[in-house]
Amino acid sequence: MKWQRKWILIVAAALVLGASGVGAAPAGEPPAGTEIVSPVDGAIMVYVPAGEFTMGLNEAEIEQVAKDLGYEDSAALWAWEALPKRRVHVPGFFIDKYEVTVERWQKYVKATGRSLKSTETSRHFDKPALGLLPAAEIPWDEAKAYARWTGKALPSEAQWEKAARGTDARLYPWGNEPPTADRGHFQVRGTNRPARPFYTWVGRFPKGASPYGCLDMLGNQYEWTRDLNDPYPGNPQADRMKDYGGKMVVLRGGSWYHGWVGYYAAKRFGFTAEQTYYHVGFRTVWEPPQGYTESADFAKAKAAVENRAARIATLAKAAEKASSAAP
Repeated sequence: MKWQRKWILIVAAALVLGASGVGAAPAGEPPAGTEIVSPVDGAIMVYVPAGEFTMGLNEAEIEQVAKDLGYEDSAALWAWEALPKRRVHVPGFFIDKYEVTVERWQKYVKATGRSLKSTETSRHFDKPALGLLPAAEIPWDEAKAYARWTGKALPSEAQWEKAARGTDARLYPWGNEPPTADRGHFQVRGTNRPARPFYTWVGRFPKGASPYGCLDMLGNQYEWTRDLNDPYPGNPQADRMKDYGGKMVVLRGGSWYHGWVGYYAAKRFGFTAEQTYYHVGFRTVWEPPQGYTESADFAKAKAAVENRAARIATLAKAAEKASSAAP
């Protein structure tokens, strides 16, 4: 609890420093992909440096993505929501390497006493082979409550997309090659059938890693952001969003259920704040304050990675064994 109180103080300092809106990188900014462990929920987080990246798509890229994903008509993607392509500055931040898992959600429930009407996540509690499944059927408000408990936040669209795409304007987290079965948990290609099993354990597809080491940023679960689906400034097709723009919370990442229309890094999807389904989860972000990387807290958070990664590897082995034994 002492370390949790220290973390909350660090978060409070970050909020004060961030209030000016200045986008300067923190002093002693760590290298891209630097890993720490969040002390409250045990999440391994990776660092995304401050700076600009390319957000959104242009018309030619929309056509390329449609071709990659097997669509003759790019309108099926609703990719006009990603227009226009532009440069966006984002301050440095840490983001969860993996989607929030059953194991982490159970820790939250034990600490707070909160529970969901849905049992989609809790039915997996106390089962090591299922601990790395992503938390599922999570409402937006509860995702935000979890983030507050950890001293973190849900990502903005810009944070999520930068973590997925890096700074080289790639179309997919791994590069510009179309999705393949070894890069994520996707719907069965060429069909309307969901993947089997439905969601799967996080980190199962290392070839799908983003430039910073984030996994499962396409496929597996949709992920809540903190933003509404307003048209991007300067979108030349904003009128197409007039009936629904700004009325839904943006989800990112595609899901095993929704299908191939969602498997590119600039994809915007959304539900109203009251909706959720068993293919909806989330991950969290944290913006460190000035001086954090020179602190003992940072050294401690880095040193914790080895043990936490070993624990995750143990759970992954249990998941793999259970999967192999399944009929």
